[in-house]
This record gives sequence, C-alpha cells and structure tokens, in this order.
Amino acid sequence: MQSKLSKTIIGAVIAIALAAAVSYGLINQQTADQLQTKANQTLSDGQTAPSTNPQQPAPVPQSPNQPTPTQPGPTQQNPAPAPRP
Repeated sequence: MQSKLSKTIIGAVIAIALAAAVSYGLINQQTADQLQTKANQTLSDGQTAPSTNPQQPAPVPQSPNQPTPTQPGPTQQNPAPAPRP
C-alpha cells in the first residue's frame, strides 16, 4: 500500500508533466484537466495497476482562439538583392 506522501508526490509529478505538455502545445488544457482528474481519482481510489482494457480519450480539436504550436524548421534566408543596372 502506498503512503499518502507517495501519492501526493506522484500527483504533483503528473500535474507538472501535464502543465509542461500544455505549455509546449502537445495537448490542450481540456485534455490535461481530464487526465489530471482521472489521475486524482485513481490515486484516491488506491488503484495501483491499470485496467486491462484502457480506453484512450479521442483527441479534442483545438478551438480557433488557441495558438497552434509551431514546429522549428529551417531558418529562412533573405533573397540576395537584385543587381543594380
């Protein structure tokens, strides 16, 4: 049986990981909230092993007011100036 301290630490690590994922645009805030709620329920229920048939939530489309993450790409180079006549 896990101690209360262990459960608290695990919950904090999950919260930090979810916050980082939202910050980097890997998941949206709604998904993070759902995952955090599920983790809290699991920790409070005392479940230690995942269920044999885990269901993954369907990806939620991002709303238009959320910025889409930009992928780092090759840096654009300015074209060479045209030669003067």
